Amino acid sequence: MNNTFDTLQTLFSQDLQALQQLRRRGWFVLPMSRIVKEEHIGRCCFLAEEFLDCEELSVLKRELGLSEQQWNAYKAKISQ
Repeated sequence: MNNTFDTLQTLFSQDLQALQQLRRRGWFVLPMSRIVKEEHIGRCCFLAEEFLDCEELSVLKRELGLSEQQWNAYKAKISQ
């Protein structure tokens, strides 16, 4: 794997962890924080698709535990 993969994996992991913390506190607490975090994850999805090859992308999704449906849902946050 390369440095780009590691960097993206770190970004995703941090954002997904922060999103989990927001979920535990309840969406109503900081709705703007949730929206911003989801949009950032969506941007990371687009970056990953641009800079990683297909195999690396599959590994990244698997290691993050994101299904294709979840991946596309985060990407859709950007186009809203």
